[in-house]
Amino acid sequence: MARRYSRRSFFKNAAGLTTATLLVDRTAGSAHAYRTYLPFDPETDTHHGYRYGTIQHHRPEFEPTGEKFVPVRLKYPGGDWYTNIVDYYRWPSDLKFSQVLNDATSIDVALYEHPQYVSVDDEDLFAYPYLLVTGHVGVGFSEAQARKLGEYLERGGFLHVEDCDIRLNRGRGFMRSAIHRLMKQIFPDKKFERIDLSHPIYHTLYDHNEYLGGDKLVYPYGTYDDALILDDRVAVYFCPSDLNCAWEGRPCYPGGEEQRQWAFEQGMNVVAYALSR
Repeated sequence: MARRYSRRSFFKNAAGLTTATLLVDRTAGSAHAYRTYLPFDPETDTHHGYRYGTIQHHRPEFEPTGEKFVPVRLKYPGGDWYTNIVDYYRWPSDLKFSQVLNDATSIDVALYEHPQYVSVDDEDLFAYPYLLVTGHVGVGFSEAQARKLGEYLERGGFLHVEDCDIRLNRGRGFMRSAIHRLMKQIFPDKKFERIDLSHPIYHTLYDHNEYLGGDKLVYPYGTYDDALILDDRVAVYFCPSDLNCAWEGRPCYPGGEEQRQWAFEQGMNVVAYALSR
């Protein structure tokens, strides 16, 4: 079972900034632009908008023994970072997953009334050992934001990235190529690798010897996960089959409820892996 992660120890693992020359990814999803602005209320520190409900900006409190684990969404520029985050289909995906994670594991999960997010520009980004990233069309980090994301990963941070619809772009989606380009800019000597089902990330809590996927299993590019490896650990986990949509309660094809169960289990595997490395 995953050990409790101390945010204070996460800060102590600070590494130097990456020295790579960074460029903004200006090509991802350029033909399919999404509106990225949601009304923000500074008094309550929340985003709130039609179809999206209330999304709270999470502010960590530092304790000597570490905080409860928060499944928190990363707000990033250039795409629809808020996808599935509120009660638009059956359940708010992040809240449903948080509840399942709390009930099914011994991980000490912080449960909230509203979904939680943190911005890539926040000073306390490094307080979070795990960040969830999803969307349809890619990302648009500035050079400074990309440097900060690189530092986050070098310190031991973990990105769980999802493509919300790989059926776009003739079955290739937009998120995979966008994230691959971004990480190539940050870590020029690294490349994504296809993850074999024997990897520990499929076996931390539940043994997954078959890839069932999230809410959609799309051949050929949506039937396997990729990873960026730093210091012999998965630092960026990319899932094209959309676990997050399965968490939201959307119909899962072709495996139905067995596939949804796999999606919840794999999400828990990923979190446990991130917290134990």
